[in-house]
Amino acid sequence: MVYFFILPKSIINMKSTLTIILLFIINSAFSQNQAPTAQDIRGAIEGEIYSFKIPPVEVSRIENRAVWNGSDSIKVRLYFPDNKKTSHPIIYQIHGGALVAGNLNTHDNICRLMAMKTASIVVAVDYRKPPESPYPASLNDCITVLNWIQKTAPSWHGDLNNLTLLGDSGGGLLITSLTVKEKGKFPFKKIVLINPAVDLRTPGDDMYGLVTQMYLNGKSANDSLVSPILASDVSFMPPTLIITCEKDILKPHGVAWHDKLQHANVSVKLVDIKNEDHLGGLWAACHPKAKQAIDEVIKFILL
Repeated sequence: MVYFFILPKSIINMKSTLTIILLFIINSAFSQNQAPTAQDIRGAIEGEIYSFKIPPVEVSRIENRAVWNGSDSIKVRLYFPDNKKTSHPIIYQIHGGALVAGNLNTHDNICRLMAMKTASIVVAVDYRKPPESPYPASLNDCITVLNWIQKTAPSWHGDLNNLTLLGDSGGGLLITSLTVKEKGKFPFKKIVLINPAVDLRTPGDDMYGLVTQMYLNGKSANDSLVSPILASDVSFMPPTLIITCEKDILKPHGVAWHDKLQHANVSVKLVDIKNEDHLGGLWAACHPKAKQAIDEVIKFILL
C-alpha cells in the first residue's frame, strides 16, 4: 500500500479495489507521459481511506478552530476524551499523505482513537500543501500551530508538560523537520513516527520524485529542514518510537533516523512490522491491518 508516494509495482500490494482503480488511472497518466496532478494523488489517497468504511469511535467532543498564520487561517481540530475540567496530555498529530494530500477528515479515525485510548486531547492540523503552497508553507503552518498550542493549551485543559508529537509518512518528515528547527526549545515528552520520510535528496523519477518536486518547488533538499537526516545535532530529541514496515520503500528512512538518534544517545525504539507495506490509509482509517502499529503507539504514549 502506498501513501507517501506511489510506485507502479505497488499496485499488487493494494487492499482496496477503489485504490487499484485510482492508481491505475494515475499510472496510466505516467505511461502516456502525462504526470499525475496533485488532485489525482489526493483522490487516490482519500478514496482508499474512505473505501474502508470503518466507523469512527465516539469521543466526548470535537472542536474545530482556526489559527492565524499571518496571511490566512490554519484549520485545526481538537478531540477531547471527556468533559472533565482537569488537565489532559496532548497529542499534536501531523497527518501524512504524500506531502500533497490528507486533511482533517482523512485522519479523523486515528485522531479519535488516540484521544480515547490515551485519554489525551488530540490536536490535528490541516497545513497548507504543495503544489499550491510549496515548502516551507507546510512546515511553517505546523510550527505556527505548535506556538498556538503553547499559548492556549491551559485554556482548553491541555498539559504542556505532557505533549507528544505524532505523525505518519510525510507527517513524520514535518515532525522531524519541526524538531530540528526547534532544537530543544520546547520540552516535548515523546515523538512517534509512522513510516517516516527523513531524506528528500534522492527521490527518483517516479511518484515519490513527483511529489518531492511539488514540495520543494526548486529549493534544495540539502538542508536539514528538508532532509532532517542531515541535522548535525539531534541529542536534544525526546524519547522516540519509530514504526517501519518490512516491505515499505521508506523503511530505510526510519532505520536511518533510529540509528542517528541512537548514536546521539537518544532513547529510541524501532518496531518493524513484518510482511506489511506502507501503512498509509490503513493507519489513518484504523484498519485492523494497522492494529500492531496502533497498539505499539498507544503503549508507548501511556508509558
